[in-house]
Amino acid sequence: MDSIISTFHVDLKLLIAQAINFGIIFFVLYKFAFKPIAKIMQDRTNTIEKSLKEAKEIEEKLSLTEKERIEILNTAKKDASDILKNANKTAEENRQKLIIKTKEELSEIMKQEKASIQAEKEASFKELKKELGDLVVLATEKIINEKINDSKDKKIISDIIK
Repeated sequence: MDSIISTFHVDLKLLIAQAINFGIIFFVLYKFAFKPIAKIMQDRTNTIEKSLKEAKEIEEKLSLTEKERIEILNTAKKDASDILKNANKTAEENRQKLIIKTKEELSEIMKQEKASIQAEKEASFKELKKELGDLVVLATEKIINEKINDSKDKKIISDIIK
């Protein structure tokens, strides 16, 4: 071993001093550098794992929210379709009611107009009969050349009309 020490010029005292220096530096670095760095690295790892876990949860929630949105949208479309169908049905019913009401009003107007025309016709006939009676009286007066009194006029008129 002496030959090795002399060949490599190894000084035992120096080797022991370097080993002690290495131990002291290792202890100081371990205590003040490696431990805090390892703790920071562990905290960072935990934070990253937590962030990944939260991202996964958010993604799942987003997926559920998307499904709910699609369901709500489909429900809204169905409701809108039902509302439109009901509105169309109501509009058709209202249209039919309006047509019936208009027909009834038209029928009533036609009845009123027929009654009015009938009344005018009767009034015209009465007026025509009166005028015809007056003409007959005038013609008879001219023929007879004398005026007959009112009671005789009425009797002659009624006889002529019959």
